[in-house]
Amino acid sequence: MKPEAHAVSYPKGAILTRAGEHSDYVVYLRTGHVKSCAQDPRAIFGIHGPGSMIGELAPLTGEPRSADLVALTPIDVLHIPGDVFLKLLQSNPQVHLALTRRLARRVRELGEVQEESFLTSERRLARAILRIVDSGIGVEGKNGLTIAGFSQSDLADLARISRESVSAVLKEFKVRGSVSTGRERFIIHDKTAIEVLAMRRDRSLI
Repeated sequence: MKPEAHAVSYPKGAILTRAGEHSDYVVYLRTGHVKSCAQDPRAIFGIHGPGSMIGELAPLTGEPRSADLVALTPIDVLHIPGDVFLKLLQSNPQVHLALTRRLARRVRELGEVQEESFLTSERRLARAILRIVDSGIGVEGKNGLTIAGFSQSDLADLARISRESVSAVLKEFKVRGSVSTGRERFIIHDKTAIEVLAMRRDRSLI
């Protein structure tokens, strides 16, 4: 008898699925953080934290995976077979509603990506930083919120700008005292300033 779900632990950097892969299981993230990304062209589509259901389109559409899933930190997940997930959707209105909301957010994010093509590099990077903050991966300290495991190339992939643009914008952020950087990490000292740059307070614009 096929188990309904099984627990798996992965180390940082592990690849859970690859774009183009034919599989229909759904990943429920219990602990840690995962990014969904592409390699050609390079892009980071999203950052997922504990409680996220990832890869749920595969059993719904029957199509190959559209992105790689890579562990940003050590993670614990549940692998849920596709047929089990579909039965869960049919029998549990709360799960169905949660999936509908997630798909609605994905449609909104797609609109944001199209809108961001008209934004400055500074604003696009500010929005990318806030997406990372919203994932909950940061650690609060006396100097600010430290976010580890992200290189300037990663920020470029998430903001969809060049690495050179990321470097230039970060220099401006550092001059203003909003952000400081280290090796594959950065510290946010003034989140409000980043929010203002992203126009975070005007919900019609994000």
